[in-house]
Amino acid sequence: MLTLLFMITVGWIVWKVAILGIRMTWGITKFILGLVVFPILVIGLFFAGLVYLAVPILAIAGLIALLGGITKA
Repeated sequence: MLTLLFMITVGWIVWKVAILGIRMTWGITKFILGLVVFPILVIGLFFAGLVYLAVPILAIAGLIALLGGITKA
């Protein structure tokens, strides 16, 4: 009986740690994409001559950032 209780407790702890790891990884991924990858992508599109593609992406991102800042206040 004690072994069963121990196994359930260990399973519960492993599950909680796994969920925490997934949440932390998602937060780090969003941070890296937003701070590094997206600006490099837009700058690369601009210098590659794809201004007609880079400007609308930049406008949409700016609008989302503006609306996100308004709703959090």
